Amino acid sequence: MQNVVAIPANPALVNSTEDFLHAIEHDHKDSAEKFIHMVDFLTDRVISLFLVEPANMANLSGGQKKVIDFAVSTAGKASSMLTRQIFKKVSNKEFAPVVANVKDMYWQAGDDNGNHAYIAFPVEDSFATDFRKACDLCAEGRGAEDVALVTRVMGELADKIIDEVFVVNTKHVKIGFVTQKALNVGVDGSRKAVHSVNNKVLRDLGNAELKNYMGHYASLLMQR
Repeated sequence: MQNVVAIPANPALVNSTEDFLHAIEHDHKDSAEKFIHMVDFLTDRVISLFLVEPANMANLSGGQKKVIDFAVSTAGKASSMLTRQIFKKVSNKEFAPVVANVKDMYWQAGDDNGNHAYIAFPVEDSFATDFRKACDLCAEGRGAEDVALVTRVMGELADKIIDEVFVVNTKHVKIGFVTQKALNVGVDGSRKAVHSVNNKVLRDLGNAELKNYMGHYASLLMQR
């Protein structure tokens, strides 16, 4: 067993993941399109998890909500555009290392995960320890004593998801200079958007709100 971050997969993400794997297994010509659709659904799930849901937990001003809405719209559009640009011409043979990654991450619903599918990847024990410490502190109603820890682990969690779920697959295909530069800008922008939302939301939360906030995310750390 190892510590993993496990993102609950909604039906759309489950179906699109299985569609992609089925297309590759049967050497279908539309495998690239299936992969692009899968990433679009995965992007929507992660954006909801890190931008929409935390924003809904806090009493944000109209200006702050507009900033978040813009970040959500920009991140979604940028991810979809870049994914299509990078993967639209990838052959089934070239997809092999990407398929291996997807199979590793796709934790199908079963007895070992409460019959709920996840997208999961392993994390270091040191991160798991700090994350649990932050969750426990908030669960005890003492989160305000160390908001810096909560903010740090949530930032690290977001960075890990960006790197291990999205960026990792781009390293296995050929990318032109211009597209690579656009990808770097997009990834950097996504990191800044998530960190900005985390910082804005967390710094104004009291103990009761932090308990609710981290209670929402505590279940993302699992054992597989």
